[in-house]
Amino acid sequence: MNRIFGGLVQEYREFDAVDSTNRYALDAGIVGLLVTARSQTRGRGTKGRTWFSPHDTNLYLTVTLGEPDQRFSIITGVAVHDCLSELCRGIEVEIKWPNDIMISGKKVCGILCESKGALTAIGIGINVRQTAWPDDLIETATSLSAATGMEYEVPQVMRQVLNRMDQWFHTFYENGFQPVRQRFLEHGLLKGHRIRTEEGLDCTIVDLDMEGRLLINVSGKLKTLVSGSLFLER
Repeated sequence: MNRIFGGLVQEYREFDAVDSTNRYALDAGIVGLLVTARSQTRGRGTKGRTWFSPHDTNLYLTVTLGEPDQRFSIITGVAVHDCLSELCRGIEVEIKWPNDIMISGKKVCGILCESKGALTAIGIGINVRQTAWPDDLIETATSLSAATGMEYEVPQVMRQVLNRMDQWFHTFYENGFQPVRQRFLEHGLLKGHRIRTEEGLDCTIVDLDMEGRLLINVSGKLKTLVSGSLFLER
């Protein structure tokens, strides 16, 4: 075990390029595996979307855990939020349920949890040094360097993310979901933004329950989201 990565990681495999760190990790079938790559040729986002993965610019990693739990993406989001808040001091970093981290209303990180039998792959993509974007991402994506004007090293960001993940998953296993829920509610209500549902309806975030489901207010009616997406108006 490489202790620099904390207790979640028992084995580390590093690649220059791989189709998808999540795909590789699930096929490897090992709990406690960390997979990183300097680029992905078929990086995956939620709902079958592609995750833009240019070479040697951003962080692409997967960590494997055991039995799947729908709260894993929220625990990971809280951990990544804390890490990026430290790296971007003075700039507001927000959690967008269920799997995105936002800076100034733009996406800086995506989280993808996938399972295969009793194995869960937690994929994390963080835009670190990227400054140029495809046309369809110019208005919605950012990076740590673009948001702060500072330089970051990908290995530094990786170490801090993994250390925070180790802390928050330890908290979850020892003390349950309530501390995670509380942290999410501090940084995941997106009060400064206009939020829409997948159906295009305006809504506000009210609460997060102990199963990781989001409670929203849509035109005065409360609705529980088990899955799906919310959209920020620009």
